[in-house]
Amino acid sequence: MNLLTISFVHGLESTYDKYLQINTNLTELFGEPIYKETERITSNSIVLDVDKNIRTQDSYTASGMLKGVGNVTDKSTFLTTFQREGNVTTSNGNGIFTTVDGEIATYIGQDLGMIDENGVEIFRGIQIFQTESNGKLSFLDNLIGLYEYKNWPDGKKTGMIWQWK
Repeated sequence: MNLLTISFVHGLESTYDKYLQINTNLTELFGEPIYKETERITSNSIVLDVDKNIRTQDSYTASGMLKGVGNVTDKSTFLTTFQREGNVTTSNGNGIFTTVDGEIATYIGQDLGMIDENGVEIFRGIQIFQTESNGKLSFLDNLIGLYEYKNWPDGKKTGMIWQWK
């Protein structure tokens, strides 16, 4: 049993390394991420339909570091459609970034999700931000972000957003 556990953990570490390389390649294309998620929890999940395609509504609360700002909270709700064939989903939703001192930026997002051969759920998409802030979040107004979020089989969750320049 211990050998299987060690093999699984070792394999997962190799998988993490693989995805760090992919993130490095995205960073080469777009520069350093403007947002790095540090924690995410699913606060609510509702099954909306199972007749044609399975559809869910999922709400999340996350925290992370926003470039030039520091800690922010990200609250979002996404509607996800699971395709009947294959491990593919499409999602669209809305969210709010909030700073510790109360500044707010909103966004709309859309992504394509898939599960890779290692069981990692990967969501790649686009977010379009808006804000009326004149403070630290003002740079987000009309900013287009490209994102990649991952849910690992061991429960780890990661996410990054790059600015499309």
